Amino acid sequence: MKKILLLLIPFIPFWLAPLLAQSTAEEKVLQSVQQMMANDDGTVIFSELYNDDRFNSEEKAFLGRLYEIFFQIPLFLKSEYESTGEIPTRSHIAAGFGITPQSVDLLLTVMESDSRMPTLFERNSLSREIESLQPATIDEFIQRRSGEVKVTQWERQTLPEFELTSFQGKKIGNQDLAEKNLLIYFWFTGCPPCIRIAPHLDYVDRQYSASNFQVIGFNADHVIGVNATDQQREAYLQEHNLSFANAHLDQATWEAFGNVQIFPTLFFVAPDGTIFRHMINYQDRETLESVIKALIQAG
Repeated sequence: MKKILLLLIPFIPFWLAPLLAQSTAEEKVLQSVQQMMANDDGTVIFSELYNDDRFNSEEKAFLGRLYEIFFQIPLFLKSEYESTGEIPTRSHIAAGFGITPQSVDLLLTVMESDSRMPTLFERNSLSREIESLQPATIDEFIQRRSGEVKVTQWERQTLPEFELTSFQGKKIGNQDLAEKNLLIYFWFTGCPPCIRIAPHLDYVDRQYSASNFQVIGFNADHVIGVNATDQQREAYLQEHNLSFANAHLDQATWEAFGNVQIFPTLFFVAPDGTIFRHMINYQDRETLESVIKALIQAG
């Protein structure tokens, strides 16, 4: 059977090739998510999967797409129910997002099993279709988390416009950082992987400053509701000997950068204002330096 399949592959119509590629990527991604759920009591750590070197670029793109859809499904359920009076089926949801019902079923299962998620709906135990919605909970989820989450297709895009206030009270925006090799670091106070990566970021900020390179932190405490004071943030910087610039993230900038949900998130930006590389979660110093050297050389 494998030999026959190999013989047939060259004759696949050109229009079917993208569908086959997505199907193959989807199969591997769904298996990996299911395995993580089985090993971790239903909790899915997206960034661990996304950074897994066993995934190729197509598989990572599909995984990123699923993550984006995950945060959009509650709004889809709400809008479809309000416009039609009917709760959309899994097939309806799948058609709306251009994925398979199997992917939709997995996303709904993650929503049900992950203890970090509120109860947004109830499903029929036999058909597994959604049979009731929790409108108030869905509204709250949409307000807090369900904006347009973007984790894919950042590279070679123009850096979004922003103007933020630094920890020292000064305004800082695109124009202040123009023509620099830049690393924008999204973090929040108390974030464990942020604590691990911060010393590496401080090191590269100093090590590559002569090459027109700078790190700037966008602290997300205000937009994600972290109850930390300015004094606590300053104490954190001093405790870890961090000297790179930091600013308070605001709602508009958070949305412009795709409603960042994973911390840390890193944007490496070229002097012409285009995004050179986008990375999520903890990265070691060797990885950071490799990207920074490539960024500087490309400029």
